Parts: sequence; C-alpha cells; structure tokens
Amino acid sequence: MSRIRVVAILEGRVVTGPAKNLLKFAVDCRDKIDLTLVTFQRVSAGNGANSSPNQIISEALNLDIPVEVVRETSPIDFSTVSALHRILRQRKAQIVETHGTKSHFLVSLLRKSNFSWIAFHHGYTAEDLKVKLYQQFDRWSLRRCDAAVTVCEEFAVLLERRGVRRERIHIVHNAVDSNSHHLPSELAEKARRLWHVLSDERVLLAVGRLSPEKGHAYLVDAVSRIVSSSPPWKLRLVIAGSGACEVELKDQASRLGISQHVEFVGHRSEVQSLFSIADLFVLPSLSEGSPNVLLESMAAWVPIVATKVGGVPELVRDGESAILVSPADSNSLSSAIVELLTNPQLANRLAAAAFESVRLGFSPAKRNESLLSIYSQASSRGGAS
Repeated sequence: MSRIRVVAILEGRVVTGPAKNLLKFAVDCRDKIDLTLVTFQRVSAGNGANSSPNQIISEALNLDIPVEVVRETSPIDFSTVSALHRILRQRKAQIVETHGTKSHFLVSLLRKSNFSWIAFHHGYTAEDLKVKLYQQFDRWSLRRCDAAVTVCEEFAVLLERRGVRRERIHIVHNAVDSNSHHLPSELAEKARRLWHVLSDERVLLAVGRLSPEKGHAYLVDAVSRIVSSSPPWKLRLVIAGSGACEVELKDQASRLGISQHVEFVGHRSEVQSLFSIADLFVLPSLSEGSPNVLLESMAAWVPIVATKVGGVPELVRDGESAILVSPADSNSLSSAIVELLTNPQLANRLAAAAFESVRLGFSPAKRNESLLSIYSQASSRGGAS
C-alpha cells in the first residue's frame, strides 16, 4: 500500500505543542504517510532571509522530515500563494493540512486544486489587536476545508459557529508518551541541585506562552497571597515561557513585593528537569484546548491545580486526578495550591490517578490511529469545495 502524500503547513519559529505533535506524528507514521513540512521565513530589507535560527526547521531536519521554506516580505505577502501552489504540485500532495490562521487563509485560496484540505484548529491567542484581527479570517476560510481537527468539544462548537459543518469536525485530543517525562530519582536530585532548590523550598511550576489568555497574572497574585499568609511559606514559582506579557508580569511581581519568589526561565523545549523539581504544576489559563503541558505534567506524576476551561475537564477530573478551579479567581487558585501543599496524601493520590489516565487514555498510539483514519477518509474523497 502506497503512503499518503501529505504537506503540512506550520507557522512559527519554535517547537511549541502543535509543532511537537506534528513532528512526532510524522516520525511515528512515516510507514503510512509521506509528510513534507512547509514553513515561512521572513525576508529582511537587506535582501535575504532572516538568518536567526529556526527551531522548527532544525528539529524537522534532525528527524529526516523534508522541509520546504516559503519566503515572505511581510505578514500579508500574496506571492506566498503561488509559492505554496508550486510546492503542492511538486510534492503531488493528496492531503494538505494547515495549523494556523494564515495557512488556513492561504490554502483556502487554492481550493480548485486537486487535494483534500484538513485544517487543524489549536485555539486562539489574545496577544494583541492585530492577532485578533487575523483570526477573523477563519470565519471565511475554515468553512471551505474538507475536514477540521480540533482538540476539545468547546472548540468544536466554536468551529461550527464559524460555519464548519459539524460532520466535518473531528475531536482528537493531544497525547504524550507516559514513559518520557518521569525522571529517575538520581536525575531528579541532580536537577534540584542544578536549579538550586533548597530542601525546605516548595516549587510551583507554570509552563506556557506569556499572553493574556494564559492567566499568569492570577497565578502571580495567588502566590502573593500565599507567601504573605501566616505562617509564611518558602515558595518559588517557576514560569517557563516567553511572550508579550513578560515585562508586565515581572512588574506585577515587583509591585507585590514577591520578585524573589518568582523566576522567569524563558521558553523551554524540554521541560522534564522542571517537572522533576516541581511540587505542583499550576495551569491558570482563561482559555485552553487540550494543553500538551497538562498531559506532560500528568505523565511526570506531578500534582495539578488547573482552571476549569476548554478541554481541561476532558483530560483531568476535579477531585479525582486534579483540583480544578474557576478561571480568573486568584483566591480559589491560592486555596487549591495550599490544599495540595499541606496534604501530600491527596496530592500523591491525584498525581497517581492522573498518570494512569494519561497512560491509558492519551497515548500517541491512540492519537495516531485517530488521525490516520481521518487522513484515509480525506484521501479517498479527494478535494471538496
């Protein structure tokens, strides 16, 4: 049986959750699909491509995944349409999959071509007005796809409201290898020494893009409430991620007098060592889909406090495998954190249940099987308008 020829168009420069899942799927299923990755690179005014490293391209090439680079002069450069058309023709694409608002829009302009289009919807950010404006293009473009893959029921409802026919919408949760995030005790102890964690210090970990919808401001406020309580806690909040809100969050910590308790460590592609030093993982988001980092914390056997938003309740259950609280509620967040820090038996029970849940229900093998079924259906249908 010949492999399905897939061209995957992915925006961005660093390996975040969507890129990580795409690359792993391409490697795991390369006996069934022939996948080429297409990404964008901005051409500078100095007449050449921006030469700064692109982590996505590097990682794909390291995994022997073919890469095509579309060069653009601006965020709206319509010459990219012809460049994409040429690549799809050369690669004889049977399926084109898109992973962002821009790639959705560009491929929607090529619907007369003979390929099936699968649009992957990972959710929306709220970084700035320009980003919010770009996201409105989905109202026109996504209704033209042959299939839409999203990560939770809430997002499926949103896609239907935006004109995608319900029968074309597939919910496929993200996945994680349950054996890849729990470090052996000797390596965990080495990580604690590397991060200078004191024996009586409690570490909270938050991982994610520093943008408004991730809710970090409420977590910083919650930590302020905890460290100012009586008796005082020797607490450290480690925030891994980068984004537009970093300066604002640092100013907030300074204003609350807790800068010494909050450490910003930037974007991290691999977070195993961070999970190994964490007493708790906290996800304070105002909006989420099927967060990879939540699945990773489940696999790492780290107790979880998270907000009850998006697809989070589809991954963990309140009181069974995590403590879930309302979003934008610093008081509830601080109370839940203190409850798990003061009740290690409960924390361990929730972490053990979360690990079993991710091992049994959210494995890469299950995700691959679901996606391959969607690919097979799409390739047999051919392109639709």
